[in-house]
Amino acid sequence: MINKKYLKLLRSTNRFQVDNFIYNIIAKRIVDSLELLKINLNQVLELGINENKTYNYLKTKFPESKIHRADLCVSKKNMDKKINFLEIDLDNLVLKNEFYNLVYSNCFLHLADDFEKNLRVILNSLRSDSFFIAAIPDKENMFQVLNSMYETDLYFYKGAYRRTNPTIEIENILSVLKNLKFDTPSIYSDSFSINYSIFKNLLIDIKNMNLSYCHMDKKRKFEYKRYFNKLEEFYHKKYFKKEYYLDVKINIISAWKK
Repeated sequence: MINKKYLKLLRSTNRFQVDNFIYNIIAKRIVDSLELLKINLNQVLELGINENKTYNYLKTKFPESKIHRADLCVSKKNMDKKINFLEIDLDNLVLKNEFYNLVYSNCFLHLADDFEKNLRVILNSLRSDSFFIAAIPDKENMFQVLNSMYETDLYFYKGAYRRTNPTIEIENILSVLKNLKFDTPSIYSDSFSINYSIFKNLLIDIKNMNLSYCHMDKKRKFEYKRYFNKLEEFYHKKYFKKEYYLDVKINIISAWKK
């Protein structure tokens, strides 16, 4: 079960002012799909505010669109008053019925305890002939870090802790979309590699993505410097090739409501 208090704390950072470049790369995949849309985007909903690239693209291409930006913790201080910010609860997602022409999300929906329930709410929130698109981390996303953390945990604790939130299997996603009667559901799997000359920079980028494990059985104590020194040692041994590299793997899901 998700620790809602901790997850809300993670997402309380004012993420609208500083973009994470990894999320921006994923956003490019979403934007590429949106470029093909031939529908009127009067009302748009962004679920989970992880980047500004998609939002800026939509405001440029569809300047008349009303874009609503939703997250678990929304501080309206120093924000654009023209933007409608919504504070939502992933365990009890409530959206207006048949209101949006487009709902999109970048690496956010997998955090919910009940993925299918939220997709049903999203479906009901869409008008006829409207589009839904979301990026979901793949189960092998950033596997180099996870494998190295597993070895480091065994070294220090004689057992391993969960370090990232569970994601959703591709087969399960398609099954849910079909069961809910989404039209023409599809999944596009993608991956890209990022190289780092300094291991610390790799860890900083991952930290800034707020991917920390958020369930109630989360390890309570922070790791010490010696843990990260050993983590780098294991990572270097298995995955260093002139530079440290990180594989990001995502699934882009999309569907229509006809």
